[in-house]
Amino acid sequence: MESVYYYEDTKNKDVLAILEDDFFKRTGYTVRECKLMGSQRKGSFLYIKGSPEDIDRAEKMMAGLKLLKLEGEENTKITAAFVAEEESAASGMGMIFG
Repeated sequence: MESVYYYEDTKNKDVLAILEDDFFKRTGYTVRECKLMGSQRKGSFLYIKGSPEDIDRAEKMMAGLKLLKLEGEENTKITAAFVAEEESAASGMGMIFG
């Protein structure tokens, strides 16, 4: 399961503080500026990939931050950009160690 959240730059320090928790380090996450993901938004996207239980726990831990969870077409587009980035990185590593 995957979820993408948007937040403005003013929340960057708070988000990064939450992401220091061991839970997020084990689950895995990616933060990218919106521009890099092809979005007109100003700020960053937080991408979390994990089990439904992990996503629920992450949302509870981040509840106080009031991040915007992407939905619909925007969610599909941004999630695809994160997946493409992961696949590109994986294929690059394959070429190095292949």
